[in-house]
Amino acid sequence: MKFKILLLAMLSSFATAQTTLDNQMKSYTEKVNLIVSTEKANMKNETDKIDEAFSSGKITKAEQIARKESVSKKYETLINDKIENEREQLESITKTAVANSVYNTKPDTIKNKNEIFFGLNGVSARLNEKNKKSPKDYINQSSLSVGYAFANLTKDKGSFNPFESDSEMRIGNSHSVEVQFRKDRQLGSFTSPWILRYGLAYRTDTYMPKRPQVFVQENSHLFLENFEEGRLKRSKLRNVYLTLPIEFQLYLNPKYTEYDGKQYLDVRKKMWKIGVGAYAGINTRSIVKVKYYNENDNFKKYDYTLDDGVNAFLFGGKFSLGYGGVTLFIKKDFTPIFNDKTILPNKNGIQFGIEIANIDF
Repeated sequence: MKFKILLLAMLSSFATAQTTLDNQMKSYTEKVNLIVSTEKANMKNETDKIDEAFSSGKITKAEQIARKESVSKKYETLINDKIENEREQLESITKTAVANSVYNTKPDTIKNKNEIFFGLNGVSARLNEKNKKSPKDYINQSSLSVGYAFANLTKDKGSFNPFESDSEMRIGNSHSVEVQFRKDRQLGSFTSPWILRYGLAYRTDTYMPKRPQVFVQENSHLFLENFEEGRLKRSKLRNVYLTLPIEFQLYLNPKYTEYDGKQYLDVRKKMWKIGVGAYAGINTRSIVKVKYYNENDNFKKYDYTLDDGVNAFLFGGKFSLGYGGVTLFIKKDFTPIFNDKTILPNKNGIQFGIEIANIDF
């Protein structure tokens, strides 16, 4: 069904483009005929005056022939110049119409075109489509993405198991959200399947210990203990980071489009891609938050900022696998999240997630 809809949309797009081109060709032919007929009439007026001058004896036969040849060359040049100008305009309009049909963009008479899509990976949007003329503009672009991941802690910094049950964290409730501004740059030629992606990200990691434990800071040490001030509703530790991510992406089945006589990698087509990257960041804040009900069943909460226990710097790696607009990823923090002043069995972070929103501009 989706294929039929897409096929009908493509046929409609090309039919519209063909109708537009036919109308433009008709207009071009009419303008050429008008130019020729108008300038021929002007030329006849001038040659008639020359003939009248010869008939009245004002000029000789040789002067008559010379003047008529001069007028004929003048109008020949004038007609050719005007037709050439119309041809160049038609050629420019034709290229634009073809590009608009292939890339589903509207003519430049529309100041802007913004598109929003809802798919398996959440929300995707493209802004300022008018400024994108060729496939390379879709590759080398800026974007804002939002990623969501389930987070956990591993004992071994080399472990890639996101489900280690001895982490003391609640698997499925601990999570990470990252908002990333990034730029994409194609490496090599226009047909190269390699993309370099880099940017700046705001990342929050939320760790929720197994009930009824809460994070406690005492004498510069951070540890877990059972909550005894009432009925615990929720406890968590939130780390906030600013990171600098960089990633190399490879399209495994690259697809191409011809534009203006050249072949380009067309990232708007659905392709498989893998990515390998790294990130470095700095911790800007760590907060413990606890919500509970006291002995009178009254809702209470408190929070405080950690003075110690969390490392100030973060370094890790990322592997991603995507198809079309859906991208899954796994991140591994190579440096421990917690330092020696934290008493926890597991201290190294790991995340498994998906990009849930992407805005291209």
